[in-house]
Amino acid sequence: MPEHESAGLVKTLRPFHVWALGVGIVLVGEYMGWNFTIAKGGVLGSLLAMLVAGTMYVIISLCASELGSATKLAGGPYDWARLFIGPGAAASVGLAVYMEYIALEAADAIVVACIAQSIFPGLQVFPVTLLVIALLTFINYRGVVAALTLNFVLTMIAFIAILAFFFSTAFGLVDIHPEYLFQGALPNGMIGLFAALQFGPWFYLGIEGAAMCAEECKHPSRAVPLGQQAGMITLLIGAAMTLYLCTVLIPTDLLGVSVYPLFEAAKNSGIFIFVALLGLGTFLTCVASANGCVCDSSRSWFALSRDNYVSSWFSAVHPKYNTPYRAVIFTMPVAIGFAFSGFLDQVITFSIISGLLCYVLIPFSLIRFRKLFPQTTREVRPFVGPLQPYISYFAIAIAITILSTLFWGYKYNLIFAFVFYGISYFYFSHRHKNSNIENNWAEMGWPLPKGLENGRIKKEAKNIGDE
Repeated sequence: MPEHESAGLVKTLRPFHVWALGVGIVLVGEYMGWNFTIAKGGVLGSLLAMLVAGTMYVIISLCASELGSATKLAGGPYDWARLFIGPGAAASVGLAVYMEYIALEAADAIVVACIAQSIFPGLQVFPVTLLVIALLTFINYRGVVAALTLNFVLTMIAFIAILAFFFSTAFGLVDIHPEYLFQGALPNGMIGLFAALQFGPWFYLGIEGAAMCAEECKHPSRAVPLGQQAGMITLLIGAAMTLYLCTVLIPTDLLGVSVYPLFEAAKNSGIFIFVALLGLGTFLTCVASANGCVCDSSRSWFALSRDNYVSSWFSAVHPKYNTPYRAVIFTMPVAIGFAFSGFLDQVITFSIISGLLCYVLIPFSLIRFRKLFPQTTREVRPFVGPLQPYISYFAIAIAITILSTLFWGYKYNLIFAFVFYGISYFYFSHRHKNSNIENNWAEMGWPLPKGLENGRIKKEAKNIGDE
């Protein structure tokens, strides 16, 4: 018996674990990175980017909730593309998910190391980065419950820090500067509004990964939609509070280049408790994000391996811990390779491009799912999103628009990504051209779509007649 068949992923996760996975990966974007929208488009550009990207991610979250609760598989976007589009798209999006989260893990680990060095100047960044990656790999090796429970605790502390800072400002405990809002409202004109969109995903990048633990949920039809949507609501609230806090406490010209904007906003408040709280939040969100990235990237690689897109050796499940331990361990050298490159902004941009490719294919998978299986029975579709599949077309349009803005400043990253994923698409389309998608539906326990069923009957009758 193959090793990966002797044990399965254990079903232990609840809705708060799904929330912790999604928000834990993304909340670091509230603490840093989003403020590059300010440098491009000012306060108005940042607000537009937050709203446009937020609209796209709400739709993506609804798609992920419906697809994740229906398929209940660990591969997430990869499995959705495999079931409803084809092998080439499945391989491309599976690799895109893997690259998106591995690059984020490396970036988060580097930031944690930089924070540690700022506290203890004697430390070196790269050894600390290695230690962070190795420690989080070990935690995920031992068990997904422990990893996501850790994420829940770290994420809650970091989110509470933002809430406390916001309400203290709202109640007048912190002096604000409303004039900053007008001084840097639109520094680069209308083109700045468009340019700011490329950094809009920072507010929410990775929330779709919450659905990737569906195979390990006790009740995925309930846990995935509840955890996914609660996570999206949390991020929308957090993004709005973060934008307000930073724009009324930091001058626009400084905010656009800040490394830790929420931490600097806390320092400008002059209140030590908030400086300590937001400094701790910055550190914890980086750790939580890196931890969630190990979980999601390993699940994507595990799913690719299980279907022989990459070596089946990686699809082994640990007999004691019930984790895809080889896929988890394999995240470590790849993340170290990204971290060793030293080109942090380039690595992060490649992560964003990979994510945007997913945001085109996830709603397209939902469109295909709805077309193939229009019935809304509990066996096929336990969660039904509103206004689908119409809003999915809108999400695809937004994702393509944001992707196009990356041509300004990161065109070589964009070209490399198109070449890399294009080659993957055509290679795996040819390699798996004989794969039978109907068998995949049968494994899910779904009835064959009516149109296809009639077509197959006619084809079989014709073959019998020819004989």
